[in-house]
Amino acid sequence: CHLELAGDAGICSVACSSCQARKGRACMARAVARTSAGGANSSSTTRKSSDGSAEKTQQADEVTAAHTEAIIRQLVHASGQDGIDAERQRLLSPFSIHFSQNHIRPEFQDGRPIEETASAMSSERLAPLTANSPEELKDLGIPADSEWWLLQAPFPEIEVIQWRIKLREEDGTQLFDDEGNELYGDREWYTLDNRRLYCLQKAAAALYPKEVRFLANVVRQDEGSCREFRKFRSVDRGRSIRLGHRDSPELPRWCWRVEVGLPEEVLPAGTALPRQGRRRAERSGWVRRNGRKGGYRDDDCEEERSVWDVIANAALFVLVYAAMRLLFAFWRHYMAGDQDPNRSLTSK
Repeated sequence: CHLELAGDAGICSVACSSCQARKGRACMARAVARTSAGGANSSSTTRKSSDGSAEKTQQADEVTAAHTEAIIRQLVHASGQDGIDAERQRLLSPFSIHFSQNHIRPEFQDGRPIEETASAMSSERLAPLTANSPEELKDLGIPADSEWWLLQAPFPEIEVIQWRIKLREEDGTQLFDDEGNELYGDREWYTLDNRRLYCLQKAAAALYPKEVRFLANVVRQDEGSCREFRKFRSVDRGRSIRLGHRDSPELPRWCWRVEVGLPEEVLPAGTALPRQGRRRAERSGWVRRNGRKGGYRDDDCEEERSVWDVIANAALFVLVYAAMRLLFAFWRHYMAGDQDPNRSLTSK
């Protein structure tokens, strides 16, 4: 009898029925082997194609991550730093930084309107980092999961510090617990550059819900106590700020969460801390590095401080002047007494 395979189906066709039982299993085994070999070749081809596509995707990610790295290094260099230092600079979200005052004027001290400055903000879409990216970039704060937007402002980098703000009532009165200890909020990012922060938050709100970062200079607490930071007057821990001149009857309120349609943040209860003596290093104050650079002097607390400084200096001048006049009058009276001839004759 004769045996043949009918195509890839592996159907055994025989000339006599006596060999079917004897040869059928062998025919089917050869057909299955042939089909399996074809499937293995197909799987191998698919796997090679998949591996090639994944390799191309990885190469593309490396290229875009390299572009991100180049942009960030250029930005750090333009800020005046020789290299990346996560302790001195950070890429932060404008929404993670809070105001230090309740009110800002609608223009910078050189007359530039803050709304015009906010409109001049630029942004660039950048790729996330990869597993092969330098650790210093990851420590700087670049997102690693998704693309993000880098804000670049027409003013110098703002300075931020991690601070525990004193809690206050709506009228500005400081809060205490039942034992008389001062109440403080959590340690968070704050700045004195309130007008610049407003511009950054407004630009970030326009891009919401995209991830947004900008480069900020970090001030460490051990660099001095920052007398300015101890004059925080925010009643809602810096979550909002009012815009306008102080003599205006109603000042519009800015809160980025309200701007993007989110409910306002529910703030946790404060933490009681015992009073501590002021250290000598703290009394020295903190000299700001870039508050006056480029004409963007934007700190209302600086204006309040300057007014009180003028008053204090004037009072000191008056006291010193009065003391000097009094000493001069005594000296003239004494000299006049020594030169009086009648007084001399009387004494003889």
